[in-house]
Amino acid sequence: MPEITFFESLYAAFSAELRLATANFNGLSDDEIINQVASLQTICGEGQPRTDLWCDLHTELYPSGLNPQISLEIWKVLDENLTDKVGSIIHTQLWNVLWDWLCESLSNELKDCPDAFGRFYDNFIYPDSEWASYAGLFDYCINELDCQHNQEQWQVYKDLCTECGWWFIPMPIHYIICDRPTKLLLDNYGKLHADGETAIQFADGFGLYAHHGKVDSICFP
Repeated sequence: MPEITFFESLYAAFSAELRLATANFNGLSDDEIINQVASLQTICGEGQPRTDLWCDLHTELYPSGLNPQISLEIWKVLDENLTDKVGSIIHTQLWNVLWDWLCESLSNELKDCPDAFGRFYDNFIYPDSEWASYAGLFDYCINELDCQHNQEQWQVYKDLCTECGWWFIPMPIHYIICDRPTKLLLDNYGKLHADGETAIQFADGFGLYAHHGKVDSICFP
C-alpha cells in the first residue's frame, strides 16, 4: 500500500515537496543533485482506479470495428454534456499559479545547477486531479448505459471525488491528497470571482483573489 499524506491546501503540498526535493542538496555535486531530483520523478497518469475504469468503459463505448467517425461523435457528445468544465478551469488556474511559484522557488534553490532544475521541470509534478471532472461521464455510462465495469474501483473513484480535493503522485509509493477548499465563489459563468475577498480559500489560509476568472493576487498562509 502506498503512503498517503494529507495537506490542507495545494500550497502546503507543493511546499512539502519542495522541501523534500531540496533537503539534501548541500555539498552535492551537480550530477548528484540531478540524480536526487530524478529519483523524485512522478508517475504520469491519473491513478489506477480512474485509469482502469476508463479502459473498461472505453471498451464498452468503442467496440472493435466501430467506425472511427462514430466514435469521435460519441465522445464529443459525452464530453460536452457530462464533464465538469468549471472544475477543470479552476483546477488549471490553481495549478498554473502554484507551478509558477514552485518553479521560481526551485530555480533560486538550484541557481548553480541549471541542469537539475531542467530535470525537475520535466519530471517532477504532473497535475493528476482533473480526472475528477469525468465523474459525471462515468456515472452516466455505468448507471444509464449499463456499461460493464469493476464495481470496487468505481466505488474507490466515487469516494475520491466525493471526499478529497486535489491529489498527485510524486513517487509510486507516495500519494499526496489535499483538503477541499473552505470557500469557493464563482460568477454566473462558473469563473472564480469575488469583490474584496478571496474567491477560493483553503483551511490553512492559502487562496486566490480573482475577478471574473482572472487571478489578481495570491494569499499565502
